[in-house]
Amino acid sequence: MPGLINPVWSFGQEIVSGRVTDGHNKPVKFVKVELWEKDGELYQHTSTNRRGEFKIKHDPCGPCYLEVVAPLKSRLAQALVEDIPGNDDRSVLVSLKRGFLIRGKVLHQGKPLRDLVVKVYSEDHATDDNARTYGGGAARTGIMGGFEMVLTPGEKRIVVLNSRYPELSPRYEAKLKVIEDAQLADIEIPEK
Repeated sequence: MPGLINPVWSFGQEIVSGRVTDGHNKPVKFVKVELWEKDGELYQHTSTNRRGEFKIKHDPCGPCYLEVVAPLKSRLAQALVEDIPGNDDRSVLVSLKRGFLIRGKVLHQGKPLRDLVVKVYSEDHATDDNARTYGGGAARTGIMGGFEMVLTPGEKRIVVLNSRYPELSPRYEAKLKVIEDAQLADIEIPEK
């Protein structure tokens, strides 16, 4: 009977599920979990429950990644779980680490640039799996060009991706050292 079919097992659906904990292995609730396609398109999103658990059902797709973002007040750094096969079920355990609150603004000639992607990578992300998962973060600029994220300490590379303003440079990169909470100097995006 069709009414008895569990949608988890329904044809064509894959599931990414898991649990989010803090450094003491305690579950973290209200964590935003987003499933992204490799091309940077948000595919699905959810939040963890009181046990730190989440489940995202999705159509089969190519490789994707999970972005895990705890509420800012928790001071737990973001995590990025890469290379999740989009054509199979997966379960992951993410243990968030303590970090520092980093705030900044993206501008052009003093005017705020909204809706740009700001990514931060650990300088060791290419060679260290732990740094790749826990060493960076991502945010989108708000209406006043501002962004904020909690990052683990260390040497980082900040990258601003611009696909909204065709007259401006599509990419900006700079080095960043995270050692404490900080308000970054304004990031000026140049013209092409």
